[in-house]
Amino acid sequence: MKRRDFVNRVILTGGALSLGIGCKSKVRTGTGTEKSMPVSTDTASGRTIREPEREIPVLAETDVLVIGGGPAGTAAAIAASRTGAETYLVERYNHLGGLWTGGLVLPLLSTHALDRHKRQRKVIFGIGEEMSGRLFDLGMAIHEVNPVIDPEAGKFVLDEMIREAGVRMLYHSWASNVIMDGNVIRGVFIETKSGRMAVLAKVVIDCTGDGDIFHLAGDDYDTMNYAIGLVHRLGNVDRIDPDKPGYEKKNLGDPTPLKGVNWVNMWGRENQDALDVVNLSNLQMDYRREIWNSVQELRKTPGHEEVFLLDTASQLGVRMSRILDGEYRLRLEDTMTYRSFSDAIGISGAWTTMLYRGRKIPASERPWWQIPYRSLVPRKTENLLVAGRCFCFEKELVEDTRIIGTCLVTGQGAGAAAGLAVREKVFPRNVNVKRLRDLLKQQGVWMG
Repeated sequence: MKRRDFVNRVILTGGALSLGIGCKSKVRTGTGTEKSMPVSTDTASGRTIREPEREIPVLAETDVLVIGGGPAGTAAAIAASRTGAETYLVERYNHLGGLWTGGLVLPLLSTHALDRHKRQRKVIFGIGEEMSGRLFDLGMAIHEVNPVIDPEAGKFVLDEMIREAGVRMLYHSWASNVIMDGNVIRGVFIETKSGRMAVLAKVVIDCTGDGDIFHLAGDDYDTMNYAIGLVHRLGNVDRIDPDKPGYEKKNLGDPTPLKGVNWVNMWGRENQDALDVVNLSNLQMDYRREIWNSVQELRKTPGHEEVFLLDTASQLGVRMSRILDGEYRLRLEDTMTYRSFSDAIGISGAWTTMLYRGRKIPASERPWWQIPYRSLVPRKTENLLVAGRCFCFEKELVEDTRIIGTCLVTGQGAGAAAGLAVREKVFPRNVNVKRLRDLLKQQGVWMG
């Protein structure tokens, strides 16, 4: 489904917000107050209930509104705020960093790739480099190439950078719908412990990972089922005794900055729908049981008795779901041929083998690749930008486009563009690309 046919259309009319869908019959609430809610029984998916019209308080009116506080959203909010634009960042969990921190996907991939002279070099700079630099300064990152971080240190550093940039932070808040005026988003409804509220904005950036905002706004997109996993960490891996009779070498994941703590990735079940809440719920329970049982078996293995399950990720490892149909679809061919874009907003690297023209190209032979600004711009919604794993690209690029480094680059590009659009009083698609690139260079981004 390309349009939000099943979502309540939110219309801005004369300063009031209204909701409406059809209905056929009524049910009572059981409160004894004779209050009733209409129910439809003739939809393909079953019954629906019409939500009574109500007035929603406006929490804030801002220049830039970023939805989603993963790597892309955090970078976007910082970049936008640094342009002087008032910026709000909405995050559903209690921390920033998304899968990088709460998901325990700890490596900052992909920081390096081959330049045009076939030399391995660093490509991730700007806000992403600032983040990793601070973590190294704290002793909470290891490895120069694709550094692995400590998740709690990551949450702390990202919080501090948000504070310093002057971003207005809203945790424990979930974007539930958009407020549309034609092809313009006037604001976003958020669900919170304080109730439903609205945040109005001049420019909105979708950093939800799943493209929730461009989906609600009515932009076109593709969907992609992919493997979903759940990461966990093990403690006391430094206390394993290989001299114990009966010892067997086990897969214990990879080191982290904390002594004796490893992170253990899980590929998980393939071809999973990350937009199905029942499926996500079942996977969550199944994976937690699988991890628990595997660790208990590990502890029975001679030499591993002191190893324990430190934690499981607070977020499922969703790798892909919606992919924007944007102004330009980045191609695998572009990334393998050093294609240069006049509107490039940054460069990402290579971390894994990719199939190209029938040959498997290892990371050690793969080039750096530019990301064009047009791939962050939806075709329909005028004041919306998209960053993170759901921007516009060919599905063959999924392993490169979903990683932390790429999310940081697209996030910073979108944030800087949003701030510039506010300053120039134009829609994001109409920003001056030269000024945008100059601004990003001032923010430390490397263009190649």
